[in-house]
Amino acid sequence: MNIAVIIPFYQRERGILSRALDSVEGQDLPAGMSLTVFIVDDASPVPASVELAGRDSRVEIRLIEQANGGPGAARNAGLDAVAKGAFDHVAFLDSDDIWAPSHLRDALALLERGYDFHFCDHQRTDDDITYFQRTATLRRLRDERHAGVTVIDADVPILAFDQKTIMAASVETYLSQTSTIVIRQRFVQELRFDVTLRNAGEDQLYWLSLIAAGARTVVSWKMNVHCGRGVNVYFDAFDWTSTKVVDRTGYMLMFFHTLARRLSLSPSDRETVSQRVTRYRRAYSYLFLRALLQGRIPTLALMWKLAALDPGLIPAMPLRFLAVLPRRKAESLDW
Repeated sequence: MNIAVIIPFYQRERGILSRALDSVEGQDLPAGMSLTVFIVDDASPVPASVELAGRDSRVEIRLIEQANGGPGAARNAGLDAVAKGAFDHVAFLDSDDIWAPSHLRDALALLERGYDFHFCDHQRTDDDITYFQRTATLRRLRDERHAGVTVIDADVPILAFDQKTIMAASVETYLSQTSTIVIRQRFVQELRFDVTLRNAGEDQLYWLSLIAAGARTVVSWKMNVHCGRGVNVYFDAFDWTSTKVVDRTGYMLMFFHTLARRLSLSPSDRETVSQRVTRYRRAYSYLFLRALLQGRIPTLALMWKLAALDPGLIPAMPLRFLAVLPRRKAESLDW
């Protein structure tokens, strides 16, 4: 069995990629399984070639170098390379994250039971609980038992979900960090990340596209991934003193508009999307005008792209700003 691992790479600090690769090489895999790691250097300030120089690796490493295009474009370059090879499964790992030794073994054992799309729990640096523990939708998925849920292991737990259940949950909230994902190869032949969603939403849209394409989903509550603190759009986008938080909110608005246009959704999922569009219109309007008032200019090119998708966005910005202003602390908890 051949497994491809895709690592997009853009870092300013040496040693981060080496830690990720150590965790790949440290996987406790059954005999007969081989790993090929595709590292996509997205014009990283610290080149991947520098990180790899002199490394005596126990797995095959293939380096792809490209002009900077963001994490989605880097993963797409990896997927293009993987699609040309004879691989059975594809795993993703961000360069500042590390896997527990049993991560791939656990995921592959579940995929071999007939599932196509696996993700598991993870924990971020400086966080006192795991992501699954923190996220209400995932707590509900863990506790609910109905016809759409198959219990594989009640203790961990490990649960499989029908398409309707996991689609609704994935529209409602971000369920799966990229480094926890392992998928069956046939689903990566055509599906690619949307590179227009550069700072947010591109991975969530990809997982939703997998589900819509019929990928059978299995979820493990075992915490097999630790997320680090290198160059990371997730952490950067929550700096409230930076215009990056404005851009992230704008990309979330773009994501929900794109989701509504691209995928066939149930009426209830479409209503959820409509509610999120309303939420992120308010958030983007408030944060954009707040930045201007503080003397900071958000990305104007993104604003014009959003205006093309949502013609009423810009004219209503002042009214939305004033509506959010007295409630900004409460509403920001949902952003």
